[in-house]
Amino acid sequence: MTALLALLAPAAAAAPAPSSVGATALADMGHLAPMMIVAVWSLLLLAADAFAGGGMRQFQRRVALSGLALAGAAALMQFGTVEYDAGVPVFSGMLAVDHFSVLLDLGVIAVMAGVLAFAGDYARSHRFEYGEQESLVLIAGFGMMILNHSTDLVAVFLGIETMSIAIYVLVGARWNARASAEAAFKYFIMGAFSSGLLLMGIALVYGATGTTHLDQIAGQVAQVFTQWGASQPYVDLALHPEGAPAEAVRHAIDKSVMGMAPAALFIPGLLLLLTGLLFKVSAVPFHMWTPDAYDGAPTPTTAFMAAGVKIGGFAALLKVFVGSFATQRLATAPYGWTSVVAVLALATMTIGNLAAVQQSNVKRLLAYSSIAHVGYILVGVVAAANFYGHAFSIGTMRAADQIEWSRETGDFSVAAVLFYVLTYAIATLGAFACVSWYGANKTEGTTAHEWSGLAQRHPGMALGLTICLLSLMGMPPTVGFFGKLAIFRAALENDNPMMRVLVVSALLNSVVGAYYYLRLVVSMYFRPPSTTEVPTLPGRGARVVVGLCAAAALLTGILGDTAFRRAELAAAGFPYAAGTERRAAWVDKLRTRWEDEALADEAAAEADAKAPANGKADAKAPAEGKADAKAPGEGKADAKAPGDAKAPGEAKADAKAPGDAKAPGGDAKAPKGDGKAEDVKRAP
Repeated sequence: MTALLALLAPAAAAAPAPSSVGATALADMGHLAPMMIVAVWSLLLLAADAFAGGGMRQFQRRVALSGLALAGAAALMQFGTVEYDAGVPVFSGMLAVDHFSVLLDLGVIAVMAGVLAFAGDYARSHRFEYGEQESLVLIAGFGMMILNHSTDLVAVFLGIETMSIAIYVLVGARWNARASAEAAFKYFIMGAFSSGLLLMGIALVYGATGTTHLDQIAGQVAQVFTQWGASQPYVDLALHPEGAPAEAVRHAIDKSVMGMAPAALFIPGLLLLLTGLLFKVSAVPFHMWTPDAYDGAPTPTTAFMAAGVKIGGFAALLKVFVGSFATQRLATAPYGWTSVVAVLALATMTIGNLAAVQQSNVKRLLAYSSIAHVGYILVGVVAAANFYGHAFSIGTMRAADQIEWSRETGDFSVAAVLFYVLTYAIATLGAFACVSWYGANKTEGTTAHEWSGLAQRHPGMALGLTICLLSLMGMPPTVGFFGKLAIFRAALENDNPMMRVLVVSALLNSVVGAYYYLRLVVSMYFRPPSTTEVPTLPGRGARVVVGLCAAAALLTGILGDTAFRRAELAAAGFPYAAGTERRAAWVDKLRTRWEDEALADEAAAEADAKAPANGKADAKAPAEGKADAKAPGEGKADAKAPGDAKAPGEAKADAKAPGDAKAPGGDAKAPKGDGKAEDVKRAP
């Protein structure tokens, strides 16, 4: 018995205490407070619906919105705090909480709140009201938030399935319309197929690398291709065994299989992962479900799919491919996955815009428009992966400042993608809210001619929709213009000729997009109203959402630099693992640069404030000159005085003083040197 206790003692000592495990779980849930609030609120609403009557639907909506307000407040308290600069791994590293995930959580929460504000009115007016609506929206949003926080392929799969299953139900929830059931069936069949491809890709990547954790996969990629390269001599011997001993040939075959097997599993797995994720964001050629699903689904669900699903889908795409598969061998042209995605981006924006031009149905027009916007966003994804591929390349001798520039520009590209996705979600939500509002009692104004003269009947809603459409078009001063500008700037910084082709194509496609957006605006403002008036949705929810989205599109565009800095903070140190000193140092470097820029701006403002005082003092000089002109003797003496004659030269010397004139520029360049010093000090 003593010997048995002695054997069990080390194991008991190694096992963590139940209290410590429970405390760790509670701390992890505290870090994930916004996501946990959404999950708990969805379950409470689902349970409450079992006991609530038909007259409690409005109350359920208010309860759901109050829960989202609480989750949004928790996310706002987290975003921007120093505690999350490096990121905090939670639940054994399956998830992570950082500025990237919290910013996208805020976007998802805003989309959920906007959809719930008018989804109940829409369902009630079109006579398919059901009590599970709020709960399903929150469950789908919970899946999107899992994607925002995921650092493991298993978490990515769970997030996608949680999101997708709830949306399948939301699409087919309009039981009194056959198109809704048809759209849900098509979406379910295609979604199940893409989920199978995604899961097969995860299995192959796990077989090649031995892990599903994204940070560990990034470290194993180099080993996979090192083994593949080391096996090439054995492959040559196995293919050309002439004159070699039989034992050596058998040994070469074994070594060839062992060396090439990881790469043979990894490359198909990567392509299957890419296929599954591109399906979720509706990229060509995986987009065919989108128009039918968007058209047949209830319009609030369409708004949720167009805005919310894009946030979750691109969060997963950035984390998996830009965060883990952005090594030089995998990412950069001509053999990297970015070459494939670049071609798909070109096809997506072109096919989406050309198909939208031919649409007379507003919902299908906006569906194809969303496909085109996916093409623009993919340009930023390709740019970010190319920059990181150059920055984290192995075996190349390049200057340290060039590597640092590649990393900084890669972070800027990720920030541009985040900024574009969130601003696109704002404008799309406002546009679909207006489409939801324009129809009631099983009647919807979905054809373009039915929108004729809307500005005469409902000028406020027409103005709100116009602002949202102009933002989608990319017209200044709306935020959509600055989103496209950031994406195009990131792409043009890249030396890959394909990126320049993509930017030119995107500009031409933007012109095509402007045609069908302005066609709807012209119909609202410059065409006479139709003889048949379309009823509008009762309630204020849709009106409030359209007004808020239009105001956000304008104000965020006017305050574009301030808004983009939030995206920069979320993207700082993106490829580094959460919780590492490298990531903390990278974010600290960004904060230092902002502080130096603020000091430079203050110095410039003080210099501008002093300038008028100097101007008034100089304005008095002519009066003194007149007084001197009256004294001829003194004037001649002054004219001959060599010291006075050189006074203007002294004034010029003062004007060229580097301390005053070049202070802003010097301060702006200061962070570069400081940043390098910090990197040296904080090198792990």
